[in-house]
Amino acid sequence: MAFLSAAELPNYYPNNMAVGDVTKYLGRANAYCYGVIGGEPPIVDENLKVIVSTAFEILAEGETSQTDNVTGIITEAGPASSYSREKGNNPLASIDKMLLPYKKAFDAANAEQADNGITWLGG
Repeated sequence: MAFLSAAELPNYYPNNMAVGDVTKYLGRANAYCYGVIGGEPPIVDENLKVIVSTAFEILAEGETSQTDNVTGIITEAGPASSYSREKGNNPLASIDKMLLPYKKAFDAANAEQADNGITWLGG
């Protein structure tokens, strides 16, 4: 299940990237969000697509080091300063918080199947 497709990505992340990089990082972003949510939420809306595109940008930037301030294109960077190393210990933590309502909606939609962690024995 992909929350955001490569065809939709330019609506949320307009910068140019090589097709192989788009496929790689978009796959990672969709998989990360799917994992945090725990499955497919009851609704995939515009907000979820924005969150996935933000995760895409964070994952791609983390691999290639920085975003060019003028063009917005992700580029290679020099060694990070101590400020930037301390600032971004877990850049995906903000994505986790944004995905929380979708995780709760997924959990609520699947509560009957999960039985809240109780395993019933006997027959």
